[in-house]
Amino acid sequence: MIQEYFLGGTSPEGFRSKFIEQIDRPGFYTYILKGGPGTGKSTLMKKAAKRFDDHELSLYRCSSDINSLDAVVVEDEGIIIVDGTAPHVFEAAYPGVSQEVINLGHFWNGSDLKAHADTIRYCFDENAKYHKRVRNYVEAFSALNTDIFDHARDCLDTYKLDAYADRLFKKLVPHASSGKTGKVQFRQLSAFTTENYMTLPLRKECCSYFLRDDCFAGSDRLLRILTDKFTQSGFDVIVSECNMFKYTVFEHIIVPKLDLFFTSGNFFNGLRPDSESIINFLRFYDKERFDIKKQRVNFNKKAVLELSEEAASSLTTALRIHDELERYYINSIDFGKLGEMTENLLDKIEFEMNKKD
Repeated sequence: MIQEYFLGGTSPEGFRSKFIEQIDRPGFYTYILKGGPGTGKSTLMKKAAKRFDDHELSLYRCSSDINSLDAVVVEDEGIIIVDGTAPHVFEAAYPGVSQEVINLGHFWNGSDLKAHADTIRYCFDENAKYHKRVRNYVEAFSALNTDIFDHARDCLDTYKLDAYADRLFKKLVPHASSGKTGKVQFRQLSAFTTENYMTLPLRKECCSYFLRDDCFAGSDRLLRILTDKFTQSGFDVIVSECNMFKYTVFEHIIVPKLDLFFTSGNFFNGLRPDSESIINFLRFYDKERFDIKKQRVNFNKKAVLELSEEAASSLTTALRIHDELERYYINSIDFGKLGEMTENLLDKIEFEMNKKD
């Protein structure tokens, strides 16, 4: 069983990720991969995913390059393999006890790289320049999304929405128990990518509710209320936040034990319902109050979509430069030794798994 997430993604403040919470889980052991671009980190993780595909896997994609893996988690065995290089830098807090560092830089030829030093520096600097441009665009349209959210929140009929949330929860969990408290885990189902804002698919066996809300505030409030109710009744909840605001906004939640999935769809993420369980949030906003700033909201929406297209274009250029940079490292790698190390590492992990069984 495999579920995919993003390790993190760009935000108004730069790269944002809560993956450290996965690393810090009790009983998990993490292999942190270090090395430059093109040194085989993603390839190693793809081999790991293939080797352990009969286990419960969580695969974490790179938001800057959706074809690349940033982490593999073997959930049922407590094993994590993660890219620990910038922008998601991870270090071994308890070396040999909870984490260890795998340095793939051992397998490159430094002389080959130094022969192209000026070009490599130029590519690194150009890549950083375009990522900064992406962040500037994201900062701009996140401010507009936040403006829409703030106005919509002021127009919410919270009494009506809260009463609906209570009825919905009782329908889903008719015999709720408060014997224990469930946990909240944060995982990223959506992120800004070269293909604009993207949401990864969920396993088909989940029962899904689609929250149609172009203004964000109502769906955020409902998801927060449901998260509290589920955890108070002993159910663990996975929360996926949207980073395209000045502050965090709940976008999707999963209740694994109940096979429940709530996703919000709006003008920005472009999601469309694929189930009959659709909740339309227009009924929870005061129309007269909302219409006072309707023209401004519509202007914001149009500007958000235009700015996000420019951000995606800049991120695509950054990826192209990164691919060019990778070629220099790939040409300097001893793939024989890298392949041998990869197989030895995966054999070691498999041996440790079997020993626990």
